[in-house]
Amino acid sequence: MFEAEEFKIFGFEHLLTITLIIATSILLPIILKFSSNSTKSNLSIVIAAIILINELTKPFYYPALYPERFTFISTLPLHLCNLASIFIAIFLIFKIRFFFSISFFWGISGVLMALTQPDFPFDFPHLHFILFNFSHGLLLFAICFASISLGNKPDFKSFQDTIFYSIPIVLVVYFINILINYSSNDTVANYMYLIEFPLGENLTRFMPDPPFHLFVFLPIAILLFFITYLPFYLKDRFFSQ
Repeated sequence: MFEAEEFKIFGFEHLLTITLIIATSILLPIILKFSSNSTKSNLSIVIAAIILINELTKPFYYPALYPERFTFISTLPLHLCNLASIFIAIFLIFKIRFFFSISFFWGISGVLMALTQPDFPFDFPHLHFILFNFSHGLLLFAICFASISLGNKPDFKSFQDTIFYSIPIVLVVYFINILINYSSNDTVANYMYLIEFPLGENLTRFMPDPPFHLFVFLPIAILLFFITYLPFYLKDRFFSQ
């Protein structure tokens, strides 16, 4: 039903998908910026609900669709983008600044890495290709909506807080992986790709084997956070009155 060729990184379908996701995630929030406050408030709830339903049902529908690759325990929402999605949904509902800050840096960095270095084996129109890009596109759109439409933006404190909280959260997820795999006598949990590298062509092949890749991964993550924050820093530093 969903036959597709083997995924080709930066092939036509891949580049078109990246372009559509980024363009939609930026242009639509710009348009929505001029809508009424009640409309934006209602949209916040709708977007948050879609995200939460998607993330919380993944452990059920992914194994149902791909039992040969996924199980309930291997699809819990513990990857970086899963957590960022849940955090931005919490922010859209409750407007707690902490959740915007973390999701902004995790989400943008994670989505850009996921879109350019995906870990699925098949190209469009395979359902896995569609679901993967839908989830990551939805996360990027939600972050841009919160930033552009609702007027939230990161500052240096949010950059610092993200680094401060990211390290212990990564360590907790690492030990969750260890506990799950120890109890099952198999590598079934690989959240945040802390146990094994993702499938396909990606930058991890230039890193040391897990878990020593963390010594490379964490500095790269901090650099990506800084690059994400840099336009806002430059704007505040040189263009604010």
